[in-house]
Amino acid sequence: MGTLRIKRGTKTALQTSPGYVPAEGELVYTTDSKEVFVGDGATTGGTPVSVSTQNLEDLGNVQALAAQNDQILVYNGSNWAATDNPAIDIRGNIYGDDSTLLVDAINGRIVGPVVTSSVTATNVVGNLTGDVTGSVTGNVVGNTTGTHFGNVVGNVNGDVVGSLFSDDSTSLVDAVKGELLGKINAMQESTFDNNIDIGTKSVNPNIFYYNTTVPGVFPLSTFQLRNVQDSAISHEFGFYKARGTIANKTTALAGDSIGGFAWSALDDAGNNMITANMTTVINSASTVNIDADIIIRTRNGAVATYGEALRIKGNNDLVSAGNVTSGGFVQFGSMTTTERNALTAANGMVIYNSSDNKFQGYENSAWVNLV
Repeated sequence: MGTLRIKRGTKTALQTSPGYVPAEGELVYTTDSKEVFVGDGATTGGTPVSVSTQNLEDLGNVQALAAQNDQILVYNGSNWAATDNPAIDIRGNIYGDDSTLLVDAINGRIVGPVVTSSVTATNVVGNLTGDVTGSVTGNVVGNTTGTHFGNVVGNVNGDVVGSLFSDDSTSLVDAVKGELLGKINAMQESTFDNNIDIGTKSVNPNIFYYNTTVPGVFPLSTFQLRNVQDSAISHEFGFYKARGTIANKTTALAGDSIGGFAWSALDDAGNNMITANMTTVINSASTVNIDADIIIRTRNGAVATYGEALRIKGNNDLVSAGNVTSGGFVQFGSMTTTERNALTAANGMVIYNSSDNKFQGYENSAWVNLV
C-alpha cells in the first residue's frame, strides 16, 4: 500500500524570513513541532490546522467531548478535563459585572457587600465597617459604632454610648445631657422582685419629685402607696437604722434617729427652710429590745424657735400604753353645747364647752365638768 506524503520541513524554516508561502489548499507538516499548516496563497507559513483559535497548542490530552456551559478545563494530572467545581486556587482581584471591586487581592480583603441568608464561621476577626442587616448570634468583642435595630438577647459587657429611644421615637435616655427621660413602669410583678439600693451619698441626696399639676377643689396626692390585697394587713413605709457600713452593719445606739418626715418651704431669701418634722429617736437598744419615741418638732418664725412640740413615748413608762408629753401648750377642741351633743361621744373624750366656758369630759356615758 502506498504512502501519501505532504510537503514537510521545520517550523523555523516555514515561518522565518523569507519563509514559505503555501499555495491555497496546500498542506505543510512541520517536523520539529509536529503541526500541520494549510496555505491560503498569501500568508507566510500558512494557517495552523489545530485549535489555534482557542489558543491551545496541543489538544492531544484534552478530554472535553461533552463539555457543558460554564465549565472550565482543569488539568487532573494526566489530562485536561471539563469540571463544574474545580479544586484550584484563584489569584487576583474579583470584580462584579458592573466592574465593582469585590475582592482586593493586593490587600487581602473582601471589599464588596456580603449578602446572604446566614453566615456560619468559627470567628470573625477584624473591624467591620458598614451596616449589618439581620440577626447576630454569638459574642461580639470590640467596639460597635452605629445604629442597632433589633433585639439584643444576652449580656452586654462594656460601655453603651448614645441616646436610647422607644419604638415610637420617644427619647428614653438623653446621652447628651446625661438624663433618664423615660417612664419607669413597675406594674409587672417581676420588675422589682428584689431589693433596690439607690445611691450611697452621705450628704444631701438629690432625689426630687416635682408636682406642677394645678390642683382642683381638693388637694392632689403627689405620692400614693396603694394597698390592694385580700388581707387586713396594710403596706407601710419602713425606716431602718444601723451604724457601720453597708457591707458591715453594726448596732444602732441610743440617741440615733431611725427616720422621719420633714416639711420645708422657700423663704424670701431663696433658702429651703425646714418648718416641721416628725422623727423617731432611740432611747435605748439591746438584744431584742429597742425603746424609741416619736417626736414632732415645729418652728414658729426664726431658726431658734425650731424645737420639740410633741413627744409620743414608748410603753416603758406605763404598763398598758405610752404617754404624750408636749413642749408647748395643748389646746382641746372648742364647741358649743349644741355641737357637743351632736357628737358620737365615747368615754374619755375631752372638749372645751364655749357655751358654759367649762372643760368637759365624757365619763360613764355622760358629759361632766372637769373643774
